[in-house]
Amino acid sequence: MAKKIAFVDGNRAINKNNVKKHIDSLKKFHKNLVPLLYVEATEIKGHTLYDADTGEVVAPKDYKDYWAVLDGQNRYKAAVELAASEDANGFTLDALRWEPVELGEHTFEDVLIEVNSRTQPWKGNDYIFGCVLQHPENEAVQFAQELIKEGVSGKTIAKYLFFTDKFKWSDAVVNADALKGANVYRAKEIWHTVSQFPCKMRKSPIIIDFIIRGGNWGADLKRVEALTANQKMSFEGAKVTEMKAMFEKMMSA
Repeated sequence: MAKKIAFVDGNRAINKNNVKKHIDSLKKFHKNLVPLLYVEATEIKGHTLYDADTGEVVAPKDYKDYWAVLDGQNRYKAAVELAASEDANGFTLDALRWEPVELGEHTFEDVLIEVNSRTQPWKGNDYIFGCVLQHPENEAVQFAQELIKEGVSGKTIAKYLFFTDKFKWSDAVVNADALKGANVYRAKEIWHTVSQFPCKMRKSPIIIDFIIRGGNWGADLKRVEALTANQKMSFEGAKVTEMKAMFEKMMSA
């Protein structure tokens, strides 16, 4: 490697299962059969870069010292993990194969979306990362990114923002007008209450489904908020299959 490696905020999230598969491949072939694609970090404008090894934000003045990964984040993480393990068997990061990408007349965002959607077809939450790249200043997109990090699905996030699961994040990647129907204030108010519940309950659509179904989100949200701390925390040890019935029993009491 000639330079340090950076990841672009808004690119695909690291998938532990994919990392494991890439480790197995690196062990077998002692190199990555598919090259990692990169651009010089200095070609990137308007996006936050993170050092791929430390997780720290890269200052723009240091971009000259970095390559930014377009495709291959999971492969890079796999290589780092393998090289540091007892199973390395001589494998080092120097064995990684890299290929530069020239942006030419295209924007960085267009190239990144094209690369990611072609090498491994996008699904679900991947489209939200595409929205982050294309519309980073949009409040609805920023809210969606926050919930993605909490493990909430794109379908459930759409319910918070649009009160429907029919919204298509794939439409919003190419057309910001698709986001105009979002009610970010309402979504944040509801999430503020939902975030008081344990992780499994926060990630589920149970509470937002209840509020949408009730038809008066303000009043129904107050009812949810009024649950005691013990009631909210009772979902901590509950099975996922039990949580909906538990919640509905509480709300009908």
